[in-house]
Amino acid sequence: FLLLGVALEAVLFTINFRWRRLAVSVKRATFGNPATPDGRKVSPELFWQFCLAVTVPVMSLFLFVYMLQADLQTPYGGYPGWVQGIGAFGLSLVLASVPIGAVLNWNGKSELPSMEEEEECLKKLFEERAASVSKAASGNADVADIEIAAALGQKQL
Repeated sequence: FLLLGVALEAVLFTINFRWRRLAVSVKRATFGNPATPDGRKVSPELFWQFCLAVTVPVMSLFLFVYMLQADLQTPYGGYPGWVQGIGAFGLSLVLASVPIGAVLNWNGKSELPSMEEEEECLKKLFEERAASVSKAASGNADVADIEIAAALGQKQL
């Protein structure tokens, strides 16, 4: 059932999180690393968009159905069919509780910050780095400013 979860997560990710938010989040998360001082760009974009939107859900669902069919054809551990029926019924109750709970608690609003807020935060990171670098270059920097510029991957002048 993990493969079913992977497929559903990929679909929900594509619908709710979207590509633009992923690109901004990856850039923010990797901003200032020595290897990626300006943040990592997710590329090639079309390839990864296709993988997240099509390949992951389709292949996960295919493997889920294939493995479910194989599991249903062979009784688990030699148990009789009625015992397996009880187990399948219990599992279906547990699995049904998740979407039912989601629908009952759905308010239509996301807890994620807006894309404008995300992009503004990324813009502030770039501005702070530019200010630290220019301060260090002008000689008016204290030790903390020079350390910040060095941590953000900039050469000290």
